[in-house]
Amino acid sequence: MPKNTRDLIISSLITLAKKNPQRSSFTMTEIAAEAGISRQAIYQKHFNNFEDIIEYIHEETNQHIFNVFNKYSPNNDGDPISFLADYILPLIYEKKEIINILYTTQVDPCWKEFLREIYSGWVLKNVNYQLKYNFSKEDIAYIITTMAISFIEVWIRKENPIPPKEFRETFIQLAKTSLCDYIVS
Repeated sequence: MPKNTRDLIISSLITLAKKNPQRSSFTMTEIAAEAGISRQAIYQKHFNNFEDIIEYIHEETNQHIFNVFNKYSPNNDGDPISFLADYILPLIYEKKEIINILYTTQVDPCWKEFLREIYSGWVLKNVNYQLKYNFSKEDIAYIITTMAISFIEVWIRKENPIPPKEFRETFIQLAKTSLCDYIVS
């Protein structure tokens, strides 16, 4: 149940995205009608346009998660994969409804790129890796980030994703498994 008008607007956009998963934008009139408020109420106090709503969703969905990521210390927190499994998966699970919609609809076609951009930078600063195959640090960070995002996406896209404590071991195993091990000849 939405706490305030902003939450009502976000909830209404999520409802519209569920009803119309192939649409990549909605008018403020549609959002206002779904929320049961006037367009002016949205414009005057909350958002200037659809893009502002998406940006707000990015900030609200990701800010706490990124703050926890920024507290990571290899000496105290161990390897980054276990850290992600122990501290980040539960935060993602808390926001599973909205994150699921971002992955399963077209309401934000830039969602994965937004995540890659932010977290590739974090990987560059916080993860040690071997440079092989003539890839740059940025290339490796992109690959690592994309794989982690993909594992999380497969989990959180499910209608009823298992709780993070149950997904933890699977996530760690997925991260430690070679691509060759996924293929059976």
